Amino acid sequence: MEIRVELEDVSSVKKRLKVEVPAGIALKEFDEVANAYKRQARLPGFRPGKAPVELIKRHFKKSIRSDVLQKLIPNSYDQAIREKGVQPIGEPSLDHLTFEEGDPLVYEANFEIHPEIELPEYKGLKVTVELKPLTPEDVEEELERLRQEHSRLVSVENRSIKKGDYVVIELQGEYLDGEEGAPLHEPFNEKNVVVNVGDEQTHKAFTQALLGSKVGEKKKFEVEYDSDYPEKKLAGHKLLFTVQIGELKEQELPELNDEFAKDLGDYKTMQELREGIEKRLAVEREKNHEKDFENKLLEKLVEKTSFELPEILVKDRSDAMLTDLAYGMVSQGVDPSKANVDWAKIRADFQPQAEQQVRGSMILSEIGRREDIQISTEELNQELEQMADSMNQPKEKVRQYFQQENRMEGVKSRLFRGKVLKMLLESAKVSD
Repeated sequence: MEIRVELEDVSSVKKRLKVEVPAGIALKEFDEVANAYKRQARLPGFRPGKAPVELIKRHFKKSIRSDVLQKLIPNSYDQAIREKGVQPIGEPSLDHLTFEEGDPLVYEANFEIHPEIELPEYKGLKVTVELKPLTPEDVEEELERLRQEHSRLVSVENRSIKKGDYVVIELQGEYLDGEEGAPLHEPFNEKNVVVNVGDEQTHKAFTQALLGSKVGEKKKFEVEYDSDYPEKKLAGHKLLFTVQIGELKEQELPELNDEFAKDLGDYKTMQELREGIEKRLAVEREKNHEKDFENKLLEKLVEKTSFELPEILVKDRSDAMLTDLAYGMVSQGVDPSKANVDWAKIRADFQPQAEQQVRGSMILSEIGRREDIQISTEELNQELEQMADSMNQPKEKVRQYFQQENRMEGVKSRLFRGKVLKMLLESAKVSD
């Protein structure tokens, strides 16, 4: 169809299309939709399909107009971006839309595009990365972590509570703040609450009240919580707690001997376990070193490259970071919707990091395009096979999963990024 299109540069990445669909084309579509309504409409006094079309238009005016717009806007917008040779990112936002029967359809579509990137010299970059050697102390620290991980809690009797103990309590909380003595919230009661005395996650008031106490004792104490306290129902409030101490437990650590080594897998002795830990830590350290190297390279490239970022990509990256944070909270037993979190502030705090990540990704994509880096079918199949092996799943099942909902593009993007980075790493000049 013949339409009038005008492209306006709002900025280097923001564009505005002014589109006009002539009245004749719009009216033809309006009539076609109205006749479709006529064939199905049931109006009092008329047999189905026999009501005058003008009556149909008056009766279903809003619905007909909506159906016409749902067809004409996407079709005209797609034609407009083809004519102007632009490739929008995401969906456009529409402004100044006007349309009535017999008139032309006029609207403005605002959208963003990928910027043109002028790359600096990206081969032979000088990067300084600190490589920390693995020490025997690192192995011992990991052994201690494993001991903590495989410890168990055992009940203790006839002694006072000390730092590091786990205490099972029944808890009653009463709000002390409110207007004219009226509490802001109803009192609450919780049973079988486990408190790790002296832990950094435990409020100091609980630690102070429980230290030196014994099973069977009852404690009363007041706590005034900061306004930014993570638990929403407590944040900013003053409460009176009544605590009944029900059980005392202490952490029992396994001994570092051959039996402990055998419990951790394919090890027969502590010496074999230490050697296994050393090898694993060495591999992890090498991976971290490589990641640090990649980050330093990207920082260099970002410092040397300036271009406007599409806001939609930065928002998408920020959304992904917030989603990751929320999942992390859930994994720790915290409901994100009930947590005392200022999400708007967190989004603002994430903004610079999101911009940095988007800028880095766009620079790598441009380098990959210029170097004609491709991901072959063989490379993709090999990656899927490795993923299937690591997940202990059938290869075909993993392939089917990634073929759904465009997930395969994510795998390709990750491989593409890795290939570009590898090329940059091989050409870089590294100093420790």
